[in-house]
Amino acid sequence: MLQRCPDPHGLSEALGTINQGLLWLDGSLRVQGHNHAYRRLLDIPGEDAFVGRPYEELLGFLLKRGDFFHGNHERYLTERIASLRKGETLKMERVRPSGLALSVSAVPLSSGGYVFSYIDVTNERRSLESQRRNAKATVVAMANFAEHRDTDTGIHVLRVARLVGQTARKLARHPRFCAIIDEEFIERAATASILHDVGKITTPDRILLKAAALSEEERKTIQQHAAAGAELLKQAKLTMSESLYLDMGADIALTHHEWFDGRGYPRGLSGDAIPLAGRICAVADVFDALTSRRPYKAPWDAARAAALIREQSGTQFDPDVAAAFLEVIEEREAVALVRWSDCLSVGNTHIDEQHQILIDTINQLASAESLHNHHAVSMIIDELVSYAAFHFDFEEKLMARVAYPDFDEHCRSHQRFVRWVTDFRDNYISLGSHAFGEQVLEFLRHWLREHIMDEDQRYCAHIRLNGC
Repeated sequence: MLQRCPDPHGLSEALGTINQGLLWLDGSLRVQGHNHAYRRLLDIPGEDAFVGRPYEELLGFLLKRGDFFHGNHERYLTERIASLRKGETLKMERVRPSGLALSVSAVPLSSGGYVFSYIDVTNERRSLESQRRNAKATVVAMANFAEHRDTDTGIHVLRVARLVGQTARKLARHPRFCAIIDEEFIERAATASILHDVGKITTPDRILLKAAALSEEERKTIQQHAAAGAELLKQAKLTMSESLYLDMGADIALTHHEWFDGRGYPRGLSGDAIPLAGRICAVADVFDALTSRRPYKAPWDAARAAALIREQSGTQFDPDVAAAFLEVIEEREAVALVRWSDCLSVGNTHIDEQHQILIDTINQLASAESLHNHHAVSMIIDELVSYAAFHFDFEEKLMARVAYPDFDEHCRSHQRFVRWVTDFRDNYISLGSHAFGEQVLEFLRHWLREHIMDEDQRYCAHIRLNGC
């Protein structure tokens, strides 16, 4: 067994007094040593643990234990070791199962080998996440002032935001966009897109809620919402020293109806003259509008909407953006915890449509988790909380009208579910993907079937018997 080298100058003792975790490797990527802070932060047993052994064994131990990564461990190990052999400098942030967030850097030494440093950034990460969520809540509130008249609920803007984020993540690997899109762009574009239709607050109800085709004059009026929204957001920005989202939100509001071939509005921009975030939002907005119920149309199914996106690629939509978006849709359709069927119908068109949206949202949660997309999972949980609350409110109003005998218990059931999802969301934000798993998806699948096939079918049958 290899022994630790003599330390006549007390270097190990000195390193043991600092709070920053340190791990050092030799030129053959074997573990030479680690300090007390490293062992404490990563729960490594013993001063000599893995000393003299290949770093790959230590990394494999951490992965097997569930630290840092979910997915193909063998592939991850191969890629990480290959990066180190090339002498690459690495920097990343990792969250342990306990919720401990670590900023990790690995720096090659000129004499060979590496030094890894680990800094506890848990408090900073939670503070930043709190700031982001507070900013997002403000953005959602602003958007809902406009959206609540146009649709059944402001959930439309959250669905668009999630699709924007997922599409941007796809595009980050494209040679045309890899220099533009990073994690900050993805998060900012997704949240800023929530504001894309904020200008509709200036559109009269007689036009916004019209169930028939718009006249040419009415069409020109509603098209003014793009420029109006950008102006509202620019004015709001004047009152703030800094905003994570208002600048990009103004760009998206102004340009998400521009066409790639220049035939859109309000400025007739084309190609790369349209900001990238606006081009991404354009596709997501059209898809969600097509698959949602509006005063003038029934919802389309996803396949029909995807076909239109494909047809309009290169004319209305940037072809690379459209291709990435369609990949997102294909991947989400491939994963389903529950499939809608006639046996799930409760005999009420509006309730059935709402149940299909709940099923779709929970299915997409499974899809995002299967792809290990933390940001998408967070956004879908927000969607689930918001839409479940809207759906429950709709149901409770129907039950109250017919004096449903189990009304109070039904309401308590709704409250328990919203509270459970809200608590889960908060834990997920604190602990990351380690808080998520098959047991959560199984709970949602069971709740969905129980909610529809037991609770809702019973109260809808009561409503029909009472002639409502």
